[in-house]
Amino acid sequence: MIINVLLPWISSSLVSVAHAALIEQVWNVRPRRSRPPLSPDCFTDRDMLLINDLNPGPVVQANVGDTVRITITNHSPTTSIGIHFHGLPMKGQPFADGVPTQNQCATGPMQTVVMEFIAQNVGTHYWHGHTSLNRLDGLQGAIVIHDPTDLQEQDLRTLYDEDRIIFLQDWYHRAGSSARTGLDSEPFLWIGNPQSFLINGMGRFEGCSTAGSEIPDTTICATNCDIQDYISPIQVEAGKTYRLRIINAASLVAVNFAIANHTMTIVEADGTIVDPVTVSNLDLTVAQRYSVLLTADQPPSSYWATTVVRHRNAGPMGYAYLQYGDSSAPTEEGFIPDHPAWNDLLAGPEQDAKLVTKDPTAYDSHDVLTATPTRELIYVGTQARRSSDNLLRWAVNNITMQFPAEPLIVQAYNAVNKAGAAAWPNTDIPNTIVVPDKPPLTWDYTQTLQNEGVSIFNGENGVAILKLVEGDIVDLVLQNALALNGAAEMHAWHLHGHSFWIIGQGHGTFDPETDPANYNLVNPVRRDTASLWPYGWTAIRFKADNVGVWPFHCTLNAHSVMGMGLTIITSPDKLPLPPPHSSNCLMTSLNVADAQVCFLANEVPSSVAGRGLLKLSVASFFMTSLIVILVV
Repeated sequence: MIINVLLPWISSSLVSVAHAALIEQVWNVRPRRSRPPLSPDCFTDRDMLLINDLNPGPVVQANVGDTVRITITNHSPTTSIGIHFHGLPMKGQPFADGVPTQNQCATGPMQTVVMEFIAQNVGTHYWHGHTSLNRLDGLQGAIVIHDPTDLQEQDLRTLYDEDRIIFLQDWYHRAGSSARTGLDSEPFLWIGNPQSFLINGMGRFEGCSTAGSEIPDTTICATNCDIQDYISPIQVEAGKTYRLRIINAASLVAVNFAIANHTMTIVEADGTIVDPVTVSNLDLTVAQRYSVLLTADQPPSSYWATTVVRHRNAGPMGYAYLQYGDSSAPTEEGFIPDHPAWNDLLAGPEQDAKLVTKDPTAYDSHDVLTATPTRELIYVGTQARRSSDNLLRWAVNNITMQFPAEPLIVQAYNAVNKAGAAAWPNTDIPNTIVVPDKPPLTWDYTQTLQNEGVSIFNGENGVAILKLVEGDIVDLVLQNALALNGAAEMHAWHLHGHSFWIIGQGHGTFDPETDPANYNLVNPVRRDTASLWPYGWTAIRFKADNVGVWPFHCTLNAHSVMGMGLTIITSPDKLPLPPPHSSNCLMTSLNVADAQVCFLANEVPSSVAGRGLLKLSVASFFMTSLIVILVV
């Protein structure tokens, strides 16, 4: 089956960019075993899910205004997939976000989907699987959006000679499906720390290391695990300056990245140009991206580039090396750069405090900084037990997120257009739970629930939502709380469809009476993924300027599938008729026709006319979801 997810309802401003191009890629998703040359860390006994046999997957590069068309064929006989384009707001394109159960159906086994959208939001981003835990299996890659007409980008381009992508991944030796089973079991089986950490798809698994006198187990290790074969070089030329686009695509761990004997200057965060900040090492929480400028100004040689795990007391280092010319790889005894300790609680917040947007007026939503918020929310993330089965879950204001069997965007559209329905936002969407604006109870969040006499069981479980009206200006405070075992977790929160302004951060319990007086409403950093540090809180402000259904969740994959998130629904009364690829997933999964095309408009676009593809009536359009899996 071929499903064509084309441009939904596009304003003239989205299609009038001069010299816009068509960027086309073909992606084949296949299950693989981690045998050489596919093994990223010399371990050979692991199932993977790769696109075009690449890990990381294909890089998507486009200019703002280009049309991106990606044909994705899922060759897995058992797994349904969805691909989210993280950092691309898809403004005016609410059915192209790539999240099954939210704004489309999943792409089932042996089926093809054509994802087509207009590129937006200049900067460094990435794509990844957004179904259960399948991004653990290698289903992710980089996105770089350019804009030759952007004045800030033009100025920045004069400061460096070349780009390099630094793609960071934690790597488990257990497949995502197995890890997910453990999270949904009683007794609970945590996914644990990763076995390896990859930089540009390569890393070292200590159990297969050839260092020392022990001989690796050849039943699980490749026969040659030399450092040269499993450590990625970052090639540079002496005297040149490079823009390193660093992407933390890990599923669980925040990391700190550093390069021996070199400093880095931060110039971009999640697509936003920031005032330059020079650092010797860089903290990245899960799903955050930075551009840093690095000058190859040291004596020509090779220098270790490493990562360490932050805010977890164990985890592997990641290794790459900066290679001047054809210099040989550094020795294992070579100088390793300094990093903060795993439990250093100051390094991350201090780095965040230095980040300010260089020119807030360069971004459409800057007017919210001088506006009065129409909604003020406090969301407390807690770990809790589900009373019905004692499963360990996460919750937001005591609501544990579960995922619908059908796309929520269709449910919202149907509800608001039903005869006799109340006007939005008073419309009732069946089988959803509105997350309260404030937590039902407050306590000292630096203490455990048990110590404060709060129940360890969550309140409700279901499709958690926040209703917004287009134009709402929202102040939202994310409050961290201890896990049931007393651990102070690090979280990161991503909002689909938007970038927001991080107007405040602090330690301890947020005080709504005094803390807002310290908000930065002049030049806060704008990004789409916010750090929520242990024992702390983070305040964001955004405008609900993108009609549709937009997940808002913790980016730690395990936390999100355990319920740490909700969905923001903005003015569904302004949505067009949902396209067939977002419609009844059960019925569409039963359609086994070999070739069908699903358009989001009434006419076949000229770009695909004459290809021998069948144009169908709405009644016979079908999209698939053979396996409806909880979405992250």
